[in-house]
Amino acid sequence: MLSKADQRRLAKLLSDPLAAQQVEQNDSSDWVDYIDDLALELGFVTYDTEGEYEGYTSQEPIFPDNFIQFDEKVYQKFIDLSPAKQESSLLTHLLSGRPGGDSEFFSSSLLGQLDKFNTVGCGLGVVPLLDFVKARRFLLKVLAECPPGQWFSTASLIEHLKQHHRYFLIPEKPNVKNRSGAKWGRYENFHEGTSLYDRGTPIPEKDSDAFQRVEGRYIERFLEDVPWTLKYVDVAFGKRSKQQVYPSLGVLQGFRVSEFLSRALREQIAAPRVTVTPSFDAYIQAETYPAKTLAQLTPLCELVKEATSFELKITKQKVAAARAADPRLDVVALLQQLTGTELPGNVLRELSAWSEHGEKFVLYRGLSLLEADKDLSASAAFTVETPAPGIYLVRSPAKLFAELERQELIPLRVKHSDGQLTPLPKGTRTRFAKQTAAAKKAPKAKTKVTLTRVTRVQLAFPDQPFFDDLIRLLAETKCPIEADRKKLLLSYSKSNESLVNAALQSLKTQYQVKIQDVG
Repeated sequence: MLSKADQRRLAKLLSDPLAAQQVEQNDSSDWVDYIDDLALELGFVTYDTEGEYEGYTSQEPIFPDNFIQFDEKVYQKFIDLSPAKQESSLLTHLLSGRPGGDSEFFSSSLLGQLDKFNTVGCGLGVVPLLDFVKARRFLLKVLAECPPGQWFSTASLIEHLKQHHRYFLIPEKPNVKNRSGAKWGRYENFHEGTSLYDRGTPIPEKDSDAFQRVEGRYIERFLEDVPWTLKYVDVAFGKRSKQQVYPSLGVLQGFRVSEFLSRALREQIAAPRVTVTPSFDAYIQAETYPAKTLAQLTPLCELVKEATSFELKITKQKVAAARAADPRLDVVALLQQLTGTELPGNVLRELSAWSEHGEKFVLYRGLSLLEADKDLSASAAFTVETPAPGIYLVRSPAKLFAELERQELIPLRVKHSDGQLTPLPKGTRTRFAKQTAAAKKAPKAKTKVTLTRVTRVQLAFPDQPFFDDLIRLLAETKCPIEADRKKLLLSYSKSNESLVNAALQSLKTQYQVKIQDVG
């Protein structure tokens, strides 16, 4: 159990706003717990899951040395996979879990709303022999054959399976015996009752609706499990009347398959698409959560909006800080790699300038600079660092100068002011460049200047949604613009007016657009 403060911080990182509400109400969150379990099972973290019991009165283990360790190599290996491989790995993991008594028959899923069969006796009989992984994959393939975006009744899916795939889950003649040697029926593990706490009686296989009452209930609970959690389907629940039988039957009445499901099964998920605009906005459009792309862009950008797409703002401070942390980082090359195209000219120029601000420097206090031959042994005891051959940063310059004079090396000591460097005497040897007499006398050439006149157009927007829709369209066409999100102002060159007009024209199916000149 984590502290409430830690739970709050984790909940804010999740996309579900209800997670934060759950933490405030219950000091925990189902989504936080779900991701915690998932991270552990995928090997991203390790910690003591065994615990120890305090004595005969203890019913739960405690964890006296409970340290969570993050395995960056395992996590990075997963993040480096393509989005299609990530989804396939996640799906394989989720389909492989929850055997027997933990299956959809007897255990609730993260989003599950339906009640379950009683678990009494499920360790014996047919349940331990069932191949739930195979059945789940089969059902996903059946769902992927449904036209996407169209609503179907759950009853029609159950009837289809009854007619064409009756034994997709439970074999026709399972060879199962109890401890006394008596043979079990196919449905003896599944009991109906009049109360949630009533074990009830086994469902007779000979009943004409037995398939609906066993496999049908499983299909309902499967739909609200992995497919709904991964957004492969939408589901529709009917209004609950006074329940006459437990577990419930026919409550999940309909489903709609996402077009994403079939592409996920075929591993045809597209890589994230990144667009950088002249106003230093970066947009990420992705079918799955773009963890790696965000990890690459976040050090350079501020996150503006996170929804079906991600909007970020490239900032000078972030770029300079990233360069300072990693001098080898090529910001321009990274962004061009992510976008797959050349960056806008103004962004290219500014990024080069911003990167220079991130160059590392070290300030030395109380030291002096010594120029000497490479093999000057007298300076060894005073040297702090040697930036280049024959250049020494030394401490206690007065003592060093006295030692050099004692050795008759004829040192020259020069003190510079804070405002400017002191000129060196004629004939002094130095490794630093000196201004020549010719350069001093040469007249300065006149600098040629060419001015470019640019006529700007500014549009003021009445609301944020229309402003965001137009900005996204212009980003896709790589139209150079300047956007002020606080004032809802858009500026662009008169030469790009045709691109803006084309974008406005495409939005006329959603908006009634009218431009009014003022001033």
